[in-house]
Amino acid sequence: MSNGNLSMANVSSRHVTALPGGNRNSDGNFNNAGNNGNWWTATENGGGNAYNRNMNYNNDNVNENYNDVSNGFSVRCVGDCAG
Repeated sequence: MSNGNLSMANVSSRHVTALPGGNRNSDGNFNNAGNNGNWWTATENGGGNAYNRNMNYNNDNVNENYNDVSNGFSVRCVGDCAG
């Protein structure tokens, strides 16, 4: 982590930098701000769950999880890059 950002050097050969915004639990409590970031994917997992990605300040891993959609995670808009 540098300057309050999470940094993953190689995700599909692209550099990714993100702010560790934490999350809101389904009970409405906020936690983990500054420590990790959680981002929803567009893929549902059924039963009120969807996949998300998680990055932690203390390692370079990008984790895949699925969680109840009543949790509040960040959304990151991405698009295809031409050429």
